[in-house]
Amino acid sequence: MSAGTSTRAAERSPTWEEAAARPGQATRRHKVFLIRLISYLTNYLIGNIPSFKLRHFWYRRVLGISLGPRAGVHLGCYWWFYGPGQIRRAGVSIGANSRINRDCMMDVRGGVTIGDNVIISPQVAISTAAHSALDPAFRVEIRPVVIEDNVWIGMRATILGGVTLGRGCVVAAGAVVTKDVPPLTIVGGVPARPVGMRPEEASHYVIEEDFRLFE
Repeated sequence: MSAGTSTRAAERSPTWEEAAARPGQATRRHKVFLIRLISYLTNYLIGNIPSFKLRHFWYRRVLGISLGPRAGVHLGCYWWFYGPGQIRRAGVSIGANSRINRDCMMDVRGGVTIGDNVIISPQVAISTAAHSALDPAFRVEIRPVVIEDNVWIGMRATILGGVTLGRGCVVAAGAVVTKDVPPLTIVGGVPARPVGMRPEEASHYVIEEDFRLFE
């Protein structure tokens, strides 16, 4: 199913600034400040502390991200969100043994589901929100991203909103994925297109590598 025919239609998610501007909602301004503070601490302090346990504690307890057993988020990842409440409503989960490597950009405003044993290489961008070029008001549309088990995403690839990456597929380095990728398919290019297939037996591995110190 392509991004254009996603069963979850694009939704309009108001920003905190818009909410704050509504009449009779003066207390929203304090929430704006709090959300901006949480975002700053998440991306410029917590995300750069060389401790998986501390970062994961913050992601779980403060942001509301679900992390499976031995899931790991490495240093320098940037999280783009409208607030912890929005994260919990949209749903953001990272499955068992999956790894998000250094300096990835995780736009979770539309919700992101990552399966088990997924490898997301350094500097990958996942985007769930974008302005509609056809909307006269240039409003933001949000669409979820789903990454199924045993997917491998190469360095500096970009995954756009509304995309599902099927079980065991591979996204080549630098690819821009604009539509769904079938299971076990290898895609590359801009926009990404099929360039090969992965054998069935290569999609059942378990990532058992230990967390490395200072990563």
